[in-house]
Order: sequence, then structure tokens, then C-alpha cells
Amino acid sequence: MSQIVNIAICDDEKVQVELLKKYVKNWETKNNLKVNIECFYSGESFEFSWSMDKKYNILLLDIEMSGINGVDLAKKIRTEDNLLNIVFITAISDYIGEGYEVDAINYLIKPIIETKLYECLDKSVKKIHMEEKILLIDVEGKITRIKEKDIIYIEAFSHSIDIHTIDGIYTTRKNIGVIEKELDAKLFIRCHRSYIVGLKHIKRIGKTDIELDNKETIPVSRRLYSKVNKEFIRYFRGEVDE
Repeated sequence: MSQIVNIAICDDEKVQVELLKKYVKNWETKNNLKVNIECFYSGESFEFSWSMDKKYNILLLDIEMSGINGVDLAKKIRTEDNLLNIVFITAISDYIGEGYEVDAINYLIKPIIETKLYECLDKSVKKIHMEEKILLIDVEGKITRIKEKDIIYIEAFSHSIDIHTIDGIYTTRKNIGVIEKELDAKLFIRCHRSYIVGLKHIKRIGKTDIELDNKETIPVSRRLYSKVNKEFIRYFRGEVDE
């Protein structure tokens, strides 16, 4: 796995944080991975960082902390983020039932056994690898995750772009040419100088416009019509692997 794995450790006991950090570094070396570790000593501090930047892939989360506890924090996270892999850390097993509500990877009972942590991290990395590609978009100063497969089309304006998804519209200050390079070229096509469209969401292509499966229409330029039509046919013949 070539991407950096962003791991957050959240525990109000410094000794426990240092131990987990040591184990994660050992795991990183053992698996020849690139890991970025960030440590937090309260649920509130992690929640603030996560609210601004949802880059984290794995969260090692202590349940019994002063202030917001791990279970309540996990529930807050799940209202916006279903992709973060949460591993609960606890001294007692009373909370195991809570894990099902927030789709936790596992529970680790203190004192932590290093090999058990490895198993949770291995499982998390496999999930990350299987997940669809995610774009990180700055929306009004907050980093937001958008699943690439959910993007219907992108429209460019003078200083920003609107990303139209099945869940809504996200506006960000980015050049359309820059985001075009971030997208999977097998799944998206530039159909106009101001538009990129997701091939899976095209219903019909006309000489001057494209009808989408959400009943919207967007323009297609004469110069790009032939290329767009060719890619559309190729996609729906199953010649593209998603």
C-alpha cells in the first residue's frame, strides 16, 4: 500500500499514548508502510482536529476519558464519517455492545497485547485498500471527504468549482484542471471547458448536451463530443474496471 496511513491515538493517559505509539511504529516497520501518527489527550482535541480535516484512516480511541468519552465521540464521528476505522481501547469489556452501533473494528482490553493491536491495524488497512477512492475537498475551511463514485458532475466558475454529488453540492476554490488530474480518468471525462462528468451518471449524449440520470442536463462541446461519446460507449460495454 503506497499511500500514507494516517493514524490518530486518543487517550488521556500519556503512558498509554506512548505505548500505543511505540507499537504502531513497530507495526509500521514490520509491514514496510508509511504511517503518520498524531496523538490527542482528550476527545475534544481530536474532535476539533477531525472536524477540520478528515484525513484520518484509523483512530485508536480510549473509551473512558474525562470530558467526552470514546463512545460518545465515536457516535459524533459517525454522523459525518463512515470511513474512519475506529479501534476502541478500554480497561473493561462492559462497552462491547456499543461498538456495533458505531461499526468499530474491534475492542482492545488493557493492558494492550502488541500482536492484538497488529491484527486490528492489519484489518483496518485491508478495509482502506478495498474502499473506493476518496477526494479531500476544502469546503469553507473544513476538509470534507467525497467518495469519487458519488460525483455526478463538476462545474467550474471563475474562482471556484461546484461538485455535484448524489448527496448534494460542494463548493470549493479549486481549478477544474487540477481536480481533473485527481479524478480517475477511466471514470470521468471532460465534456466542456467548464464541465467534467461521471460516465456512470450519463443517461444520454446529444450533439450539444448530456442528460444525466438525475434528469439534469449539462453542455458538451462540439470539439469533445466524439471523445465523450466514445468513452461513454466503452464504459457501458463494461470495458472499464471500476
